[in-house]
Parts: sequence; C-alpha cells; structure tokens
Amino acid sequence: MSILLATDPLVAPLRPERVNYATGVLLQAEDFRDEQTYHRGRLAMALRHIAGFGTIAGLRVRAPGAGDNELEIKVEPGVALDRYGRLIEIGEPYCIRLARWFAAQETGPLRTAIHRKPRTPFDVAVVADVFLSAKDCARGMTPSIASGPFDALDALVPARLAEEPQLTLVLRAEGPPADIPTPENHWPAATASRDDKLAAVLGSWDTGLTDADDEELDPLFEQVAGTDLSSVLLARVAIPVTLAANAPSEIRPVLDTAQRPRADNSIRPFIFLPGKWLGRAPAAGPLVEP
Repeated sequence: MSILLATDPLVAPLRPERVNYATGVLLQAEDFRDEQTYHRGRLAMALRHIAGFGTIAGLRVRAPGAGDNELEIKVEPGVALDRYGRLIEIGEPYCIRLARWFAAQETGPLRTAIHRKPRTPFDVAVVADVFLSAKDCARGMTPSIASGPFDALDALVPARLAEEPQLTLVLRAEGPPADIPTPENHWPAATASRDDKLAAVLGSWDTGLTDADDEELDPLFEQVAGTDLSSVLLARVAIPVTLAANAPSEIRPVLDTAQRPRADNSIRPFIFLPGKWLGRAPAAGPLVEP
C-alpha cells in the first residue's frame, strides 16, 4: 500500500510561531505538527546560518576494489547538513553498484556525460556526481480516522516518520570535467581582516529562495536542474568506458572493467570547526581513489 507523505514543512518559509497551550483548549494533530515544526525550524535556522551546509563528519566515498565486477562504490557513515539546515545521517556504510546503475541508464544521457583525456584520468569516461539528500519514510502503521475523500473505516497512517538519507548519482553533461561546476566557498578565511569578516556577516542572510513567495531553492553552481536542490555534493566519480571518438550517437558506451572508477572527495563542500574536540585522531585516507 502506498502512503502519501506530506511535504516537510522545513522546505517552505516558516514563521516562528509557537503553539499557545491553555487549559481546556482542544488539541488537534495540526497543533502537534506545528510544535515539532517550530523546534525543528529554529534548529535548522541556527545550523544553516552558523555552519552553512555540507559534510560535517565522515561520508567518505570509496572507489571500487580491484576485481570487483559490480564496481561497488561505498559511502562511509557520517553526517551532513543540507541547504535547509536539516541533519542527514548515514549510520552504516551505503553502496552504489555502478555496473547495475550504468546498465539502467539510457544511451543518450550516458553519451552526454562522456569525457576524454586529458580532461579525465582515463582515455574515455562517464562522469557523475554523488549527491546526498534527506528523505522522510513511513514506518509502522496505526489506525486513524480518515480525512478527506477517503473511506473512514479501517484507515491507517504511519506511526513514525524516519529521516532517511538518499544517495543519487547525477550524470554531468556540462562539458569537460574542468568545466563542470564545483562548489564555491565565499566565506572569508580565519586570517581575513575584521572588516572583511563583518562585511560577510552583514551580507550573509540567505534563505536560499528567490523571494518570500518562492518555495523552490535557487540552484547552486554544482547542482543540476531537475534534481533535489537541497542536496549536498559528496564526490565526483569517473567511470572508465570504451567508445570510439567517431561512434554514431546510437552506440552505447561499454564499461571498461580493466580499470577502477575514480572517486574524488576533494571538491565537496564541508564544515570545519577549528578546535573541535574529537578525543582521538581522525581516520586517515586519500581524498581521491584510486
């Protein structure tokens, strides 16, 4: 059975209004949703304007191992902050099997994402970006009184909404990898002058929206139209393929399993807080694999 979930209230402009409780007032489901939304919205507002968005900890993208016919890239556990200020947590390793993903893509889009040396580390490669976004998932069902044009008997609603991560591979068709947009950091460095820091603070109020009536985020340089604009970039993946330079448009690229795909973690936006206390040294690892 398909359950339609309401849009997360945090994706729309919010007014900071608290529920005003009083003895004898009848409470409805809307009141409890508003209570949640107020506290979630205040936290998201603070996180978004204090920390920005991007990777907070972990979420390293690992390239496939040698001899892996599935070409499985792994995303390690970690946490990120999306453009709405929502925390996204991956609690266990996630994987994307590139061979299966590649087989499911249509030939046309794959051809648009073809890039060649010296613009890639391979003679020919398909380039795609790994994006992480937040998704609400229904958990458990409980009886309820139906609302709207539905049968009022035996109605069910989700008992919980799980805040789940969602990984997406987005083909990059903008041109050579050097021309594919990457995240830009406009915040002044720690060594910047006081005036530069103050100017940045005064000019950094940003809802991410075009205007107050718009509920769609403005796309950033690294984001692709038609995708989730609240998502954050994790890595850029180059997948080696074989395809003649003069191949007709209907010819499909073929995976080159003799070479390992390359995962570049170095271009992602990240949140770094100087002086953060870890208690132990961070795990070491290359930014680009292999």
